Amino acid sequence: MRRVGFLGARLGLTRLRRFAPREAGRAATPLRLPGADWAWRPGPWAGAVPGGGSRPVESGADLGDGVRLFHDAASGVTIKRPGAGPEGPWPLHLCAQGFDGGFVSLAIALPGPVLAGLRRRHLLGIEVDLGDAGPPRGFARLNLRQGPNSEALLRGLPRTDPTGTEFDLWTIKTDPELIESGWIDLIFEAPLPARIEIIDVVIARRPRAAF
Repeated sequence: MRRVGFLGARLGLTRLRRFAPREAGRAATPLRLPGADWAWRPGPWAGAVPGGGSRPVESGADLGDGVRLFHDAASGVTIKRPGAGPEGPWPLHLCAQGFDGGFVSLAIALPGPVLAGLRRRHLLGIEVDLGDAGPPRGFARLNLRQGPNSEALLRGLPRTDPTGTEFDLWTIKTDPELIESGWIDLIFEAPLPARIEIIDVVIARRPRAAF
């Protein structure tokens, strides 16, 4: 049984869709999310990054707003932006027909506001809506850096939709207040379906419940 955690017992993406028109094109503006002191929809899903059409992308491609795509496939990966529905968000499709690699990943840089005021009492979570196709085998990895030192926390994504996980900062060795940069890798491992529909991504920070 999945532990009730960030995004308030799976209310997150359902409730956030109601705010999509107001937040469209303002990726750096925190979302109003119950239980969180900071929440954010990265630019590619917030309408802040121009979309539409499809295009092949190489590993390391910049998708905008601090999001990069990585893969190890010689066959390549194609991105499609079908456009938003009347209530948003702005989906991103990764098309990997005949995929001959081992993984596809998205590296999502955490903006300054989420790192400012970070404490050990915080939990960082990511929730991903993968549409009707459901999730392939996936992981989320939180990477935090202080000067030359870095550490990472890896979590498996449950095979549910929406899927997601959270990271407890109480367990890290580095003082969260000294963190200089961070990012979350969203990783999908082969075998992959011909298309991964990433309908929405939300990252949130919430304080651990006090006893």
